[in-house]
Amino acid sequence: MLRPLHPSAVPGWMVERATARRLAGDWRGACEVAGVDVEVDLAAIRRVHGDEVARRVEDDLTHLAPDLLRWHLPRRPDGRLRSDSWHPVALFPDGHALVVHPPAWFDRPQRITVRFERPGGTLRRATLDDSLLLLRERWDSRCTAQLRARCGGPSRLPFFTTGGERLDDDAVAGDGPEGRVEFIVQIDDEGRPADAWSAAGFDLEVLLFDPRWGDDRVDPAAFDPAAFDPAAFDPAAFDPAAFALSSFGPSSFGSAAVVRAGRRAAAVDRALGWLRPAHWWLAEAAGRVRWHLADARANAPWNDDPALVTPWRTDLAEDSGLFRVDLRGRCLVLDRLDGPRPRARLVATARYRQADAEREAAEVDAFGTVLDRIPRLPHALARRPAELDALRAGSWSPDDLHPLVHAALFPDRPAPGPRPAPPLPGTVRVHCDEATHEVRFRGGTIAVPHGPAEIERERVLETLGGRVAGCMAARDGWRDPAVRMHRRMRALRAELLARVWHGDGPAVLAAVEQGVDPHVRDERGRTLLHLLPWLSDEEGRRSSPALVRRLLDAGLDIDARDRAGETPLHVAVALGAPGLVRGLLDAGADPSAMSGGPNPRAAAWTYRPDLDFLRAIRYRPGR
Repeated sequence: MLRPLHPSAVPGWMVERATARRLAGDWRGACEVAGVDVEVDLAAIRRVHGDEVARRVEDDLTHLAPDLLRWHLPRRPDGRLRSDSWHPVALFPDGHALVVHPPAWFDRPQRITVRFERPGGTLRRATLDDSLLLLRERWDSRCTAQLRARCGGPSRLPFFTTGGERLDDDAVAGDGPEGRVEFIVQIDDEGRPADAWSAAGFDLEVLLFDPRWGDDRVDPAAFDPAAFDPAAFDPAAFDPAAFALSSFGPSSFGSAAVVRAGRRAAAVDRALGWLRPAHWWLAEAAGRVRWHLADARANAPWNDDPALVTPWRTDLAEDSGLFRVDLRGRCLVLDRLDGPRPRARLVATARYRQADAEREAAEVDAFGTVLDRIPRLPHALARRPAELDALRAGSWSPDDLHPLVHAALFPDRPAPGPRPAPPLPGTVRVHCDEATHEVRFRGGTIAVPHGPAEIERERVLETLGGRVAGCMAARDGWRDPAVRMHRRMRALRAELLARVWHGDGPAVLAAVEQGVDPHVRDERGRTLLHLLPWLSDEEGRRSSPALVRRLLDAGLDIDARDRAGETPLHVAVALGAPGLVRGLLDAGADPSAMSGGPNPRAAAWTYRPDLDFLRAIRYRPGR
């Protein structure tokens, strides 16, 4: 289930400032605030590809909502951006595309890069995710209103009013297209996906091309296309029990035939239930895939260089009217999507994708082509939008949505204001011996409720080989990751570091100003000075002078060592902006400091062209 993002993943100040700059026509400034590096040379594109291509690229960049893009990129379970995929958002002639790249590694600064390039060569090492080509509402400010239509609501979001209020149970499944969607979704949520397909007007069939699946698992008789007539549906007379039994055939209830038919129908339901499709949207989704395939074919590379071959297949039969949705071990083949009675055929796919001649002949006989040449509907298009399910389940509230999505789904609801990350607690209760004590953050230090004599006793026990615990572990573990702290202190450190990983410099600065001890270290022994390359300020600058000054004023060592023996300058040279490197040098960082490990290196050793000024410092006499 979709859950709200961490408050610092796309903080309110980022959305507010990026939106203001985008609306003012400053798309580069909007991208800078949102942590998006645009490596696009419009002059070079105009010179090589012509004015029309350059105009199209600039038009897409002008309407790019970088904060909305950051919101919708795939994320790891810990909330950081996934680094194993690349995302084209628009195609251009000769195989070029506007491509979005997340960080190269998950533990790198969470900055996004946009390039105009040919999606081939080194990009093949990562996974292609072309959902943003098909779902422009995820990044294009001109298309955000399409999300409500994809949820099945021409005039309102199903199950909700235009003001964001949840409809009562007796008010759903009424007249109109939204009521029909609500009725279909309710049937699907009751665990009857086959009946939901019938309620959506689809003729359902089961084709057995592989006898090894067995008739006991999938039975063509499990579906009766006439079991549900949408035109004759009366919500007041709807009987779920009777409707559930309509797929069991005409045999008398309680007989062995009915039990067997029920088991077969349950097997089919299991095959269908994993998808949770947006039945009402499949025809439009097929149209988007058809357009995308035509666009990919028209913009394919003009030469035969194998490194530049388009990653999108151009041998698919998109004019056949057939589309497939892959399931687990099976697939659904959809056709007649533009007609009054579309059809969905459940097919067992070839084992290990090894179809023999007999299997291929059966596929051609049934579909006119082999399954492998039928265009696929991505799950991102075929499934119900995650926002609809999350809002219905209550894991999201309307105000948890991105403002552009909020305005598209709930046009009559006041827009939520920017919400800063909540303040960190200033007091943590920990178990100490047989009591529970309060550990407090005061003025950048951790205060424990113990006198000097008790603290000295704990130090003596530690010297003799004992392990600190309780309040002393809370104070020592904050600055030394090798010391195990109480779980509440570990959770507090994880929350502070999460704001660092997401790059929310204002939230980190607010926590330090609040009194949180800034001498925290992560699991690799890095201080906040080491982690400065991850942070940016409210203007999008990757070197925040206010945060650097605040950390130095708090007493952090400019040449502190992490577990790898690296200083903050080592990390800044490897990952930071030139302004941050200059700021650390001005603060007294030692450019000749050597790292640890079997291959030590000086902090100033780098081949980055934007750090050429380090070469003069490196060879400066006396350093």
